[in-house]
Parts: sequence; structure tokens; C-alpha cells
Amino acid sequence: MDNNNWKKTKVIYWSDELNDDFNPTLNKHPEVTKKYKYKRNPFISFIAYYLFAKPIMWIYCFFHGIRVEGKNRLKSLKKTGYIIYANHVAIADAFKFPSYIIHDKRVNIIGYSDALSLKGLTPILKGLGYLPIPNDYHIMKDFNDEIGKRLNKKEVILIYPEAHIWPYYTKIRNFKTVSFTYPVEYNKPIVPAVTVWRGKPHKKPKQTVVFGHPIYPDPDLSPLENKQYLHDQCLLAMQEIARKHQQVEYIKYIQVEKESSKDI
Repeated sequence: MDNNNWKKTKVIYWSDELNDDFNPTLNKHPEVTKKYKYKRNPFISFIAYYLFAKPIMWIYCFFHGIRVEGKNRLKSLKKTGYIIYANHVAIADAFKFPSYIIHDKRVNIIGYSDALSLKGLTPILKGLGYLPIPNDYHIMKDFNDEIGKRLNKKEVILIYPEAHIWPYYTKIRNFKTVSFTYPVEYNKPIVPAVTVWRGKPHKKPKQTVVFGHPIYPDPDLSPLENKQYLHDQCLLAMQEIARKHQQVEYIKYIQVEKESSKDI
């Protein structure tokens, strides 16, 4: 079975929840070179973010029926930067938070470098808060420093710890601890956010984004312990949100053995 036909079959076979990716777009992951500068141009950034992306994407999200629950839980974070950890279940994940959900702060999205393959759009993407993950150690320092600067400006960093898109998935996949270095290093709270799927059986469901309560680093723990602590608390909170909401299973996910995954 070819998983590229999941839109027709409504079935996806998976074997590795940490690495399988069912993104319908092409995953190129171009290299982030030393020439790439994470610092954004204020003028281009303002135009791209407020006058271009937000209005267009807001219209998209509105007409696709995206709803939000628990946004009041963000009120206590107005005077600080924070990091949202969300499940990755739709292409719209890339823009629904900055354009439709979070209005009082700039939202910056950490992601793979795929978007850099869109020639000529790098300045615009940078203005929208896109932070491509580098694979060079020396560039990683600039990447990490930019994250710290934006958090200290009371902006929001958006991370999809599952890393790969599983369309319409109704559960929370396990994810690595690596991205929880940032809230520990910069002493910032994290907020779990889960997209759940509502609607009627056999019809394409609509999204509801549900925020959990903010989670803060524990001052009594070491950095390594805090990293694991935040990971575990975030994972549990996201799993609880997904479990408590009655969801529509639009795509059926079936686990297979890794040895058999090449034959499906």
C-alpha cells in the first residue's frame, strides 16, 4: 500500500512514530548556510507579518472553521515570552497560531529548512518569524541566540516537538527532549497546545486548538533534570487534552512492523 494515496484510501500505515512523515509536500531540507542571517529586517518583517500574512491566513482559518479553547490561560503570560508546544497534524499548523490565534505577541516558528527551497521568499518568510533549524554547529549558535533574543522581547516561540506531520491524527505521539533545552536555558514557561478534530463521522473534520496550563521550569532541578521534567509534563498534558476531547477519526492509522514497512 502506498501511503501517498492516504487522501483516497483514508488509511495510513506507520512503523516509527518518531520519524515517519506523511506531509503531502516535498521534504527537501536544504542546508542552512553561513550566509543565512537570522536577524530580521524590521520594515520587511512588519509588512510581511501584519499587512500580508495575518489578514490572508486569518481569512483562511476563519472559513475553515478553526476554533480555540483555553486561550484565557495565556493571560498570565502577557509580560513574558513563552514557548508553545503543539501537535503537528495539518499544513495549516504553520500559520494558524501567528495569524489567527495569538494577536498580542509576535509568533516565531521553528521548523525544518524546507521553506528555504522557495526561491525569492526568504526575506518574507524571515519576516513572518520563520526560524529554520540549521545542521551546522557554528550556525546553531546564531540560531539559539536568536531564539533567546526573541523570548526576551516577550515574543512567542512555536515548536512542533513531534517534528513530522501526521494528517488528522487524534492522538499525541511521543517526542524527543531536545527542544526543551530552550525553556530551561532562557527560564521561560511553556504552554501545551493540542489540535483536536471535531465533526461528523465520514466527513472531513474541523480543527479546535486547545491550550493547556502554562508549565514553568522547576528552580530546584538541574538543567538536565528540568529538560526531562518539562518534556514529561508537556507530553502528559497534551495526551490528557487529546484523550478528554471526543474526536472524529477521519484517517485510520495502522501500525506495522518496521521490517514490513518497505512493502506497504
